[in-house]
Amino acid sequence: MLMIRPLFLSSFLHTLASCEASQSANRLGGLNIRRDSDVAVKSPDETEEDIASFMAASTDLQLSPGSVPVAGADPAMSPGAPTSTQASVSVQPDADLNAWEITFNTGVQESKKITDAEDSDGGSWRFDAGASKAAVPVRMLRAEELMQTAIELAPTERWKEKMAERALRIYYHARWLAERNFAKAAEHRYREAAQLARSCRRSVLASHALARLGYFMLHWKREAEAVDVLKESMKLSSKSNPLAPYLHGVLERKAAGGDVERLRSAENAILNAGEQPSDELEAERRHVVGDIEYWRQAELSPKHCIAAADAAFMTICFLSHISTLIR
Repeated sequence: MLMIRPLFLSSFLHTLASCEASQSANRLGGLNIRRDSDVAVKSPDETEEDIASFMAASTDLQLSPGSVPVAGADPAMSPGAPTSTQASVSVQPDADLNAWEITFNTGVQESKKITDAEDSDGGSWRFDAGASKAAVPVRMLRAEELMQTAIELAPTERWKEKMAERALRIYYHARWLAERNFAKAAEHRYREAAQLARSCRRSVLASHALARLGYFMLHWKREAEAVDVLKESMKLSSKSNPLAPYLHGVLERKAAGGDVERLRSAENAILNAGEQPSDELEAERRHVVGDIEYWRQAELSPKHCIAAADAAFMTICFLSHISTLIR
């Protein structure tokens, strides 16, 4: 039997839920924000296993004819290396290495040194005039330049392998910068990692790079831009990508207001998002899920109002049911 819910009660409770959603989004966007040069925001990739899992799960994108990259272009492939300190580099005797490979390996080692460094060990910085147009550690720029130069000289049969490694290192550069609130330089590298991954048909890496950019944009109070980035991330891959649907759902729930259909759609995205890549985000998601489930049950019957841990919620719930009866 189909239950017809009172429109007033439905709209009221959903409007209240959207107000609560706004508070959740504000909490999410306001965690531990400090100034540039402080380690202000922890990446959502909490463990090495989290990073390894999405790298290993990379899936192909369909490319149009003629879009397959060639050596010397500027695309990249998603990485096969699992962690920032364990990215594989072919170690061979120097006598067996070509000049381009020595250059590439030097760039990888420089990259690891900067991403493994504490703030005090970051070394000198310079303006990145050619790319992000922001301040970046000199060692990071040198690593990027060395890897790019080497790849332009790499033989075709080694191109995919080395481009994969380069894409991984750029992803870690973005994360290192984003965690320290160097937003402009970090954003450029997250977008670059996504573009390179797409050009080499690795949808999961591309989607994760954009999802993490969206995450940091929330912390940087750039919600409108975050919505667009998260949408793009979800288009690339909805599998093995729980972060983007969750964050997008939180933002949509906040923006829904009294639009019941939009609010329900946003809530469904949150409910279906799955476990998040860090304990902090997962705790926040569970809190939001609990609120959603409470208001949905409260909409059905006043007997569910007493389930609220918040006395204000309980009072509002009962009053809304009483108002509906009076009307």
